[in-house]
Amino acid sequence: MTDERLKLDRRHFLATSGLLGGTALAGCSGGGNDQGTTADTTAAGTSGGGSETTDQQQQNVQGGGTFVGTTAEDATTLDPRMNELAWVNGFLHYIFDTLYVLSPDGKQFQPHLAADQPQKQDETTFVVPLKQGVKFHDGSELTAEDVAYSFNWVLNPDNKSPNRSNLDFIDSVEASGDYEVTFNLNYPFALFKLTLAGMNAAVVPKKQAESQGTKKFGSKPVGSGPFTFQKHVSSSHITLARNEDYFLKKPNLASLKMRVIPKPQVQFVELATGGVHQATVPKNLLKKAQAEQGIKMTRISHFDYNGLIFNTMREPFGSLKVRKAMQYLVDYDEMLKATKGTLGKRSYGFMPKEVNKSWEFPWKEWKQKYYPDKNHDKAKQLLQEAGYGDGVGKTLKISSLASSKFKNMAIILQNELKKVGIEANVREVTIGQWLDELDSGEFDVNIYGWSGGQDPDGFFYYLFRDLRNDEGGLSEGIVGNASASYLYKSQDSDELQQVDETIRQARRLTDESKRKEMYIDAAETWQGLYPHIPVFSEQAATAWSKNVKDYEPTAFNAQPLCNEWSNAYIKK
Repeated sequence: MTDERLKLDRRHFLATSGLLGGTALAGCSGGGNDQGTTADTTAAGTSGGGSETTDQQQQNVQGGGTFVGTTAEDATTLDPRMNELAWVNGFLHYIFDTLYVLSPDGKQFQPHLAADQPQKQDETTFVVPLKQGVKFHDGSELTAEDVAYSFNWVLNPDNKSPNRSNLDFIDSVEASGDYEVTFNLNYPFALFKLTLAGMNAAVVPKKQAESQGTKKFGSKPVGSGPFTFQKHVSSSHITLARNEDYFLKKPNLASLKMRVIPKPQVQFVELATGGVHQATVPKNLLKKAQAEQGIKMTRISHFDYNGLIFNTMREPFGSLKVRKAMQYLVDYDEMLKATKGTLGKRSYGFMPKEVNKSWEFPWKEWKQKYYPDKNHDKAKQLLQEAGYGDGVGKTLKISSLASSKFKNMAIILQNELKKVGIEANVREVTIGQWLDELDSGEFDVNIYGWSGGQDPDGFFYYLFRDLRNDEGGLSEGIVGNASASYLYKSQDSDELQQVDETIRQARRLTDESKRKEMYIDAAETWQGLYPHIPVFSEQAATAWSKNVKDYEPTAFNAQPLCNEWSNAYIKK
């Protein structure tokens, strides 16, 4: 495994959501399918989906105003080819366009820069016609050469794009006409169209990107999206202005400003007092947000997975019985309550409940079989059978980030371990230390957070394949990426190699029923090995001013302020 690929995989860790972009899964290579998925969104007093602005609404626009959104963290680059932050990927949909976009309900792939759906030539060759007359912000026309350049630049290992492994199913992209590109794939890929709808596949202007270079382009981006870049003040805000020549429609909003406000409590106060138009709502302010007359709120499910992982290369967690005993030590619902509360859901099979439901996986059976009720007597029995009835002979090291959503999980496990005679320390680490620990395996128990999208591939390919079987294998000094790599190294077997092959093959099939069976096999194999304590998938509560009209964020809507379905404005 190359260091470059490790960086790529990290983009999914602990995804933070700037819901101005509307999507918590931006930047994920895993994703949906044509069969349709559901997002558990609940809008207060609104109906789903946006609509074309009516004549009456247009009369109220009066210039459209400036929409002020919020984010908890700054952007390190605005170049979609180099960005690693999930919220930035969502935000960049306002500057850059993609060939396809997902409909607000996540059920359809709408041609965007593409003029039609991909035209299949054979199993690995697809032709995509492009719309004509699309202009970049510098006035140049978007052509097939720009599209081919954008993909091939990311695929070139010399450019060290963290997006590269998201596109590594593509061999090359050719400009087969002025307004037509041909994709040559390395193998059939189940998530082809979904990938083309993500910011990992953004189209940049070749001339500008080459002349500016990566660093300058990342600070002064030029795209074809509904808004043009104006200013980025570090740790303060990013400002965009209306693209008067946007190919879809002229945006109603005159400008868009994203303010960096780290604390959600402060974001909400700013919203409630009129300082911003949108903010994240922390769980302790949900009732207050619901009571505010001038605010709408919705909950948006994150397609993520969070829990605790065991280092199976260290004792006592090399023992399957010890790992199983840990499941009996804790109360999963108690852990959920102590972490995300009502802004979280239990996860099963290492996937969010929404993925389980949309794929009709047997998650209820898994819940009964692999997620037992808290039972310390049973835990002690398993520890005794594993040879640890008198303790583990050391103080366990549990690592956690400072955030309560992670640290509370670690503290609960620490407390339950003490009740069965096992001492443990919870050590607070920085993100850098945490990533280094995952690479090196220098811990006993660690927290884990992963954003994998709405397709099981986004979880199983990234968390449970054997990285040693990748081209190039593991780099020296790196034992894994906090996935099941530790188990592959410590307890390799024909069964594990078979499940690795299953995970790799499943992404190359387009037959959904076959893929479903393969993921059930993989999920049951891994759940029976108990490498984690799976706890929750997150929901985000986002609220916005009722003065913002024709704005309806969903889990799938990439640019809800201006897209095929909506065109927001500030009511005067």
